[in-house]
Amino acid sequence: MRRFVGRVGAALRARLAFDSRANIVVACVSAVVLCGLWSVLRGQDTNWDLRNYHLYNGYAALHGRLGLDLAAAQMQSYFNPALDVVQYALMTGWPAPLAGFLLGAWHGLVFACVAAIAWRVLADDPRRAVRVPWLALAGLLTAAFVSELGNTMADNTTAVPVLAALALVLSAQARQRAGRGAWLQWGLAGVLLGLAVALKLTNALYAAALGVAALCDGGRARARFSGALAMTLAALACFAAVGGPWFVRVWQQFGNPLFPQFNAWFDAPLALPVSVADTRWLPRGLGEWLAWPVVFSLHPKRVSDLPLPQFAWALAYVLVILGVGWRVLRRPVAERQPAVSAAWVVAVFCALAFIAWQAMFSIHRYLVVLEVLLPLLLWWAWPWLLPARTLGWRAPLLALLAVHVLVAGRDWGHASWRRAAFEVAAPAMPAPAASAVVVVGGEPQAWRIPLLPPQATYLSWGSNFPASPAYGERVRVMLAAREDRYAMLHATADRGAERIARLNQWARRLGWSQQPGCATLRWWARKGLRATLDDSTPGQCVLRQRADRALDVAAADAALREAAQAQLAPLGWRLDTASCQRLPARIGADAFPYQWCRLMPAE
Repeated sequence: MRRFVGRVGAALRARLAFDSRANIVVACVSAVVLCGLWSVLRGQDTNWDLRNYHLYNGYAALHGRLGLDLAAAQMQSYFNPALDVVQYALMTGWPAPLAGFLLGAWHGLVFACVAAIAWRVLADDPRRAVRVPWLALAGLLTAAFVSELGNTMADNTTAVPVLAALALVLSAQARQRAGRGAWLQWGLAGVLLGLAVALKLTNALYAAALGVAALCDGGRARARFSGALAMTLAALACFAAVGGPWFVRVWQQFGNPLFPQFNAWFDAPLALPVSVADTRWLPRGLGEWLAWPVVFSLHPKRVSDLPLPQFAWALAYVLVILGVGWRVLRRPVAERQPAVSAAWVVAVFCALAFIAWQAMFSIHRYLVVLEVLLPLLLWWAWPWLLPARTLGWRAPLLALLAVHVLVAGRDWGHASWRRAAFEVAAPAMPAPAASAVVVVGGEPQAWRIPLLPPQATYLSWGSNFPASPAYGERVRVMLAAREDRYAMLHATADRGAERIARLNQWARRLGWSQQPGCATLRWWARKGLRATLDDSTPGQCVLRQRADRALDVAAADAALREAAQAQLAPLGWRLDTASCQRLPARIGADAFPYQWCRLMPAE
């Protein structure tokens, strides 16, 4: 066995070690392809943000709906749609599995970016060529990145330009230390940073951190400031080019370029004068502020709706505490030579970005950029903080962390593939151009709008939009201006029944549904399928949902209509419940049905 493992290791080193250009290309292309295939294996993306605004915003931008609809995708309706336009075109214009592959393949470029950074950080490591690809792979096997692989939430997507900018800054600094010009590298780094921030504003914390880190190396002070200034100007120019036109249009339409966010500064009339900051994720009290990496490693729901297991943050925190204590005691550490300057630049960038993240957001998925660099940082910092006898622990611990993510990792929702990603049964709407549709409630429903009649106007009520009294008046005016008014409501999806239907479909394909004695299905039902076996019909073996897990869909939908009535009452309208109908819609193979009702003036 040891000989076999040794041969496999030697073969991998021969093909993937970064000791030739051919190997570097093979490793990076392999990472891209494997991430694309992994995305396909996961299935169709169905995450909340996709259903709420990613699909709608791309459609609305391409079809000029800024002045026609009103917050149809809740407060997220007015985020810069540049990236959503690309994703909308990809998901609606290409077969869904191919679109999923391309999204995953793009995310796989993170491997090349992390590898380029690791190459600089480990410049004095004699085994750099072997360690760089493994550390880049360890970066991919981190919780936040894995959770978003192949989906549209944009953190992985925009991590690519941020990490590429960091790699270019390290290259520029190395050239300046050698007395060579680096204007091209600084300019490209700025363009990538500006692009990342324009596509997703939360990347501003990485842009600010990199601006400071850029001053930590790169020759004389004048050269450092000149390079950082060039990067900043290029970033601002790219941000203005990619995001400026949209922000200007939103400002002209509503009186706030970031509408409805930061409205305490702009006081746009349709939104409340608040900043719309989500503070529920922030640490509470001095103790949590000081030990936050340990706190959210042990309690991941403190920083995410979806708990993402990532104990590397707790390990990094403990490593720094132990290392500082070890040095205070003046005990010998494994590495005594000065660290390469690129390593300190990356350390400063990560430290500043983490502090900013903790103070502003503390939302786990916004940490993708830092989390993919975490294995590299742990590997580099260990010998500077701890004694030589502990170095053998590094590789096993990083491997254990990666395996834990693979085993316990979570994702934001996927469904089985269909060739067309989205399908919506359109309701009867005799005169779309004279119709207004109110999207009621806070559930993500706007993804259906691109598949409904485009002549109608769509607006939200009772959503997460911070509506002012003027917003309510605008909604009333829009409803009064149309002859036909409808409401679109969330409907209950019975995932348990869908699961049983899929199991029965597989049973028919495999011949188990007509097996004598129903032996196979009977065995599976006893082993925890959460289903019962119905063999009452001779020659037919059918799985049924357990009575204790059955969902009364009609009652659940009626409760949703009652909630919608209460939400609509302040608006002066109500549902015509006799007209309500339940209509099918799906993303991939998963059902996301909805209710469609006529609206009537409240009496």
